[in-house]
This record gives sequence, C-alpha cells and structure tokens, in this order.
Amino acid sequence: SGCSVSAGIGTTKGTGGDILILEEAAYVDPGFFYETVAPLMIVGNTTLLAISTLTSEINFYTRLIKMRDQSTGLPMFVTMCIELACAQCKEDGKQTECVHLLHLVPRWQNSERHVRLKTIMQDRPDLIQSELAGLAFDSLQQAFRPVDIERVLAPRRFTPEMDEMIFISIDPAAGGPQSDYCVLSFVRQRGAVKIIGMDTLPTCKEPVKQFALLEQHIETLRRRHIEWLESMVYIYVERNLGFEAEHHQRALEHLPNTKFRIDMQAKRVGMLTTQSIKHASCELLNYMMREDRVSVIPELTSRDPAGARAKLRDQLEIFSYQWKSAETVFQQDRCALSGKIGGMKDDVIMALMLGVYFSQLDRHQGNMPVSA
Repeated sequence: SGCSVSAGIGTTKGTGGDILILEEAAYVDPGFFYETVAPLMIVGNTTLLAISTLTSEINFYTRLIKMRDQSTGLPMFVTMCIELACAQCKEDGKQTECVHLLHLVPRWQNSERHVRLKTIMQDRPDLIQSELAGLAFDSLQQAFRPVDIERVLAPRRFTPEMDEMIFISIDPAAGGPQSDYCVLSFVRQRGAVKIIGMDTLPTCKEPVKQFALLEQHIETLRRRHIEWLESMVYIYVERNLGFEAEHHQRALEHLPNTKFRIDMQAKRVGMLTTQSIKHASCELLNYMMREDRVSVIPELTSRDPAGARAKLRDQLEIFSYQWKSAETVFQQDRCALSGKIGGMKDDVIMALMLGVYFSQLDRHQGNMPVSA
C-alpha cells in the first residue's frame, strides 16, 4: 500500500503505508516532516520517496539530501539527482546556457523546446536553473565556497608546538532561546589557524553549566597534549547583550595561565560584535580559507568529535549573505550575514569568525598577553 503525503499536519496524523510519497519536498515545512512523516518511517518496512525540483541550497529538502549517518559517515538517503547542466558549464558559471546534456531530457519533453524556453526565460536565471537545469538556485549568497569547506575539514597532519598560545572563542548563547553555547579553540601556526577543539551546549542558558564546560574543555586540551600543559589560554567571549564576558572572567579567573581578552577602548571584557565587524570577520575567514590557512586537526578535542565536525560543516555551508530591499524611498537596501535559516544555527561559525578576527587584530596591535 502507498500513502501520498501532501496535506497539513492535522489531516495526516494517523495515516500510514509501505511507501510514503512526499511530493514537492522542497516546500515541506520542517514541523510537518518531524511530526507526521518522520514517525511513520520507523514503522515496519516503510520507505520514503521524496520528489521535488531543487529550489535552493538552503531548504529542508536539500538538507535531507546532504544528511549523513553520524556513525558511518554514509548518506542517510539514496539520492538520484538529474541535472541538465554539465560540470564544465557549472564551473564556468554558464549553467543556464548549457546544452550539452539535452540528450537526458525526458522522452515526453522536446529538447529543441528546452532551448527555446531558455531564451524566453533568460531574464529569470533562477527558474532556468531550478526548473530546466535541475540545479539549486540561491536567492541568498553562501559566504564560503564548498571546495574551501572541504579543505577545512580534510584530514591532515598536525604537530602541537611547545607552550604555544591557545585561543578560545565563545558564543555565550545570548542570541535568543534557540541559540547554543559554543566553545571553539584554535592555535595559530605560521599564519594558519588550526581548530583544535569544539563543544556546545544546545539552548543552554545556565551559567554554571557553561563555566563547567569551558573549564573541562581547557583541562582536556592540556591533558591530551603535554606540549600545552603550560600554554597561555587566551579567551574571547562575545559581549553584545549583557555582562556574559565579565561573568566568565569572574568564574574562571582562578585557572592558571588563563586570561580573558580586554577591550582596551571600552575597558570591558570580551569582544563587541557589530554588523561591520561581522562582515570584516567573514571576509578575513573567507580569505584565509581560500588560501588553505584554516583546518580542523584530526584529533579534535570534543565530547562528540564527529558531531562537532558535522555541525561545523553544516554551519559553514548555510552561512549566507541576505539582502533586504528598502521598503520606502527613505530607506536603504540592507545586507546581513546569518546562518539562522530553516531552523539552522550559526553559533559555531560566529565563534570561529570572531575568534580569528579579534586574535588577528590583537596580534597586530600588540595586545597579546604575556605568560605569568
């Protein structure tokens, strides 16, 4: 028996079948998938068949396609993607003009009419990509290239250096009820950033748990690498909405060889994030990634190393420039940076961007602490 799932949550709960057909999956609401579709997938031999045109790189359907099993690293779903733009044309940015794969046009369509329709729709390259070429088109612009993200996560040799400075960047989960508390640690070696650890507390607002996680993270770093037993740990806490940075300093000032970043101009602990700083930090990280100067070490210090890598990948892929047109002639068009799209979060990528930016700034301005 089969079940075609296309209605709302209230009208489909309690349905079932051996095959679930999810039509126009790119437009599915995540709540509908979790509350109605997902529970049916654990029943017997139920199989899910999701069909859709790719509308964007950042929607629920695309996330399902890219999803991987955390224990094996294999794709969660078997996928079949039919594209009518060849690899070379995509690389050259000419995917809307490609005619090299028209032999793959379904038998009920006409390849000559495909070419004519591309001419008719030439002022809508987004629809040509999604409807005719089978490619995802993004009204948002992803901040980081996929090839650079792969290089960041590619395994490579890492050698810790004796007493080198360790930087820790913290997003204190002050951006709303759905934000995560994130601790991200890295070292800088010969102009390159090596990410050495990452831990998160999902939607945690309890300072005691946050401080305990940070202290445990520092202790684990020192214990795993004898070269870092006496290393100076320099901590950057984002301060935007309150006194989170000062609270961190007061709770953990007893730790040896540990200092918190001080904003010398404001005479306050932490790093203040403005829109201009977000854009500058994104540009710097992007520049360094393109030069292959950012990487994750193989033995990542984390309570969940595989999950941490997956979270970093997801947030690097989703982080995007978002444009908003002015509503009146008296307003200006706005460009924002965010990864909070379709239920995703950006706490990890924000911690990385700000840590890299402010550690670079402090090195150039001579604000680095000296070991006690």
